[in-house]
Amino acid sequence: MNQRSILLWSVLFLGWTWTASAQTTVIKAGHLVDVASGTATKNQMILIVDGIIKEVGSNIKTPDGAEVIDLSKSYVMPGFIDSHTHVTMTTMAGADINDFGAYYYTGLVETTAFRAIQGVTQAQSLLESGFTYIRDVGNNALYADIEIRRAIEGGWIPGPNVIASGRLISPFGGQFQMQPEKPGLGNPEYYYADSIDEIRKAIRENIHYGATVIKIIVDNQPYIYSVEDIAAAVDEAGDVGLKVAAHAYSPEAINNAVVAGVASIEHGNNPSDETLALMKKMGTYLVGTDFPASQSGQERFELILARNRRAYAAGTPMAFGSDVTYSRPGWTRGELTLEFLESFTLAGIPNDYILRMFTMNAADLLGVETGQIKAGLAADIVAFDGDPLKDVTALRGVHFVMKDGTVYKQGGEFKWESPRNMNNPRRKPVRKVLPPRKVN
Repeated sequence: MNQRSILLWSVLFLGWTWTASAQTTVIKAGHLVDVASGTATKNQMILIVDGIIKEVGSNIKTPDGAEVIDLSKSYVMPGFIDSHTHVTMTTMAGADINDFGAYYYTGLVETTAFRAIQGVTQAQSLLESGFTYIRDVGNNALYADIEIRRAIEGGWIPGPNVIASGRLISPFGGQFQMQPEKPGLGNPEYYYADSIDEIRKAIRENIHYGATVIKIIVDNQPYIYSVEDIAAAVDEAGDVGLKVAAHAYSPEAINNAVVAGVASIEHGNNPSDETLALMKKMGTYLVGTDFPASQSGQERFELILARNRRAYAAGTPMAFGSDVTYSRPGWTRGELTLEFLESFTLAGIPNDYILRMFTMNAADLLGVETGQIKAGLAADIVAFDGDPLKDVTALRGVHFVMKDGTVYKQGGEFKWESPRNMNNPRRKPVRKVLPPRKVN
């Protein structure tokens, strides 16, 4: 055999090896939900190679050796995204304190290690319920959220992909009332930063330890972050390509954060109509954390519904975020999260928009390549029996979950085996290549 023949056979062999080793899957979808258009198309096929959607259509040729998954009797759509959660915070009975006492008590008595263990269970629960991406926004003791993300990425535990914030950055006191003999009781949940230099330092520390989003507490104290304070946070985080989420309740705090250029307002209980219009203009997402009546009480729930109606009517971008930290006997974290659907259905928000809040809107906010079923995006896919465009509560019946091309739930049964191949993912985010800044 001459040298040319050897080279040709080598190329053919390597090509065959690559094709055979590629993980190829074809899903037969009975009803494929296009969340962008708010329509469902019958009898579609999804070709997936190595976790990425390669083709979607009605007549795709199934490659030799591909795994075929039959969902021809189901509605199929992108995996869900919770843009505001706390997987390592679970408040339980035992704290005889009002207001934020349950949060406070948890931070005082539970170790970071135990909080991380809770996060393992909560992360799996969310994946089982169809959440393939989450943004964890603080209350994680000393960076337990970062370690949960690394464990999932490394294959040690099952769970959604995670955008993690690390420690909450806030004015002195955070969300609580301190006492002068023990002013540090808010640590390590909170990083107190009361000047622009302190804010920048806090952001750098969070990034160093692995944060991939920055969360600031704008109010909760009589003194709040100014537009200049928040703009410094947006600048410092943006220098490495990270977004800023702003916890803000009061109209003044919400407006300050929007003007300063944050990516999202968390909670945002009572923004003015002018601020909602500004959010639309600037593309600032409202992540309302709209607790159902069973948790918030009917009076507060009615205020939530009114705010949601105003935001939707104003065209303010909205992404789903739950803020679940509580527990309820007989319910998983994933089931509790999907209970929040009533905060939108009872506000009269159309089903197709609710689906976008749970998928493509949230993906846009997080800056991740998922949220729709189309070529080039991650194969994050769920399926259930009912038509969510007619009854969005069908989302509560997920029987199939795929994340990045790997099936975690099929036929209603969650499947995960002890890993045989694990790795040690990088902790710090990689600096993003950003366009040169304009000089005024």
